[in-house]
Amino acid sequence: MRFTKISVLALLAAMMFFASTASAAIVIGGADGWSFSTDGMVNLFATYQTSDSAPDLVNTDFVTEEDGIRIKNGFLPNILAFNIKAPTMNGLDMGARFGFYPSSAHGKDKNKLDSQIDMREVFFTIDGNFGQLMIGKGLSLFLGQNLLTEQTLMGAGHLGTATGLSGAGVTLGRIGYGYLYPNFNAQVRYTSPDMAGFKIAIGAYDPATIGDFDENKTPRMEGELSYAGTFGDGNTLKAYSNGMWQALEDQDSSDDATAWGISAGVVVGMGGFELSGSAFTGEALGTDLMFTGDAIDAAGEERETYGYIAQITYTMANEGKTRFGLSYGANEMDETSADKAERLAGDPAWIETMAMLTFMVTQDITPNLKLVGEISLLDHEWHNGEDWQAEQISLGTFFLW
Repeated sequence: MRFTKISVLALLAAMMFFASTASAAIVIGGADGWSFSTDGMVNLFATYQTSDSAPDLVNTDFVTEEDGIRIKNGFLPNILAFNIKAPTMNGLDMGARFGFYPSSAHGKDKNKLDSQIDMREVFFTIDGNFGQLMIGKGLSLFLGQNLLTEQTLMGAGHLGTATGLSGAGVTLGRIGYGYLYPNFNAQVRYTSPDMAGFKIAIGAYDPATIGDFDENKTPRMEGELSYAGTFGDGNTLKAYSNGMWQALEDQDSSDDATAWGISAGVVVGMGGFELSGSAFTGEALGTDLMFTGDAIDAAGEERETYGYIAQITYTMANEGKTRFGLSYGANEMDETSADKAERLAGDPAWIETMAMLTFMVTQDITPNLKLVGEISLLDHEWHNGEDWQAEQISLGTFFLW
């Protein structure tokens, strides 16, 4: 897994993408109908890993063959964000959001100054009785909800390709173990008004290139249908389905390819329990990050990837301060004819399955202070039958506002 310099701010996407910019926590000031507010958090995790030795004749990009500890951010970086809301005019509400997302850690070489500030959300919204237009950079629709509803969002998950992962100040949650990282992209998105619990969203996105397929003549298109409602005695139900399509071209050879994906998920809350699950499938998507070079094989054929997550959480009746969670997820990658031919010729085998089982407990000391403990078991298998396991334990804390 080739994870380099990743910072994830899906928490802010959860706050902002499905609400207006007025939902920020602290109003700093404003006048004449304008408002200026801030929200954010600081977190730090200690994560320790033990692992098997790497097997023979496999693609070792998918092996973290070392034992050790890192002290760094969890899946979310630190966040300081600012929200601006304009006065309502002509029936329109407008707002903008800017965020600063610094990492607490850098590579193991302590002389490096490679901690960084990412700007993952820079957008403005226009709300009216027609719905909402969002214009700027933010979390993608395809697989966005899969990320936002997964428990390691507020935890650590796995470390990545190496415990010495250079330049990455965050852990990597469940990326590659049940979904692909949707990333934050330039986009123009329309979201419909609430229609008896249903909403439709569609967006045009800055397209990506994959390897030699380096020409894009159309934007990437993504869409989502979602529902949120209640049933029975205060039980909650959320369901969604999202998809993506993008055309790719090699400008030198005129060869073409198509990247596509579909996904669906559901979250059911009943008393203190919450059950959730999601699944996706598609081609030319990648194994962990979206649209990486491994999305297409050496012969130019799109590789197929699919994955799923099953999760259960229980929140105790102590004002919701204690929460337990258990989740299992996996990504599976088909072997193309070119991959098989290379393996039979003696080349390293391509990865087949990456799975992770995670147990998690969180304790809210105050509404602003959270403690998190996590244990994860990782299991990788290749198309030649070899496998590899690792165990990780994480302890961390959040200060949120």
